[in-house]
Amino acid sequence: MKYTDDAYVKVILMFLMTGEVAHYHMFEAALSTIQPNFPLEILESDPRYSNKYFNLSDGVDFKGPWNKGKTTQMKETWEMITDPLKYVVETKGLTALKPEGTNRTDASVEKHDLDLSKVKIAEVKSTTPSKDIKWSKYPKKA
Repeated sequence: MKYTDDAYVKVILMFLMTGEVAHYHMFEAALSTIQPNFPLEILESDPRYSNKYFNLSDGVDFKGPWNKGKTTQMKETWEMITDPLKYVVETKGLTALKPEGTNRTDASVEKHDLDLSKVKIAEVKSTTPSKDIKWSKYPKKA
């Protein structure tokens, strides 16, 4: 919020951040009902989309620490999409994209996902009781 004086930008950012927090809280609450809890971090993001920044501003400089240089987690180079509508049309609704600005490929992501899922499955199996467990109970019908 400290990077802009535009009241509308601040309202939109607050709305989007609040939505993310609300989704996180709902997801966290849903996971807490499953015991033992479901492990996170099974799947990597799609390398075709993870470093795209769509400029939806109205002529104002849109570059800042959130979209310059490399992404914080995967160190991918941000790809600036300055004309989102044209880009979406040219890429057939984002279906004809190839990963850019990243070393990750579909094959490397798939391998990572499979390797990590084996680790996480082992974690779950080691803590899951052998008895029948349910997180919801439905009344028996007569």
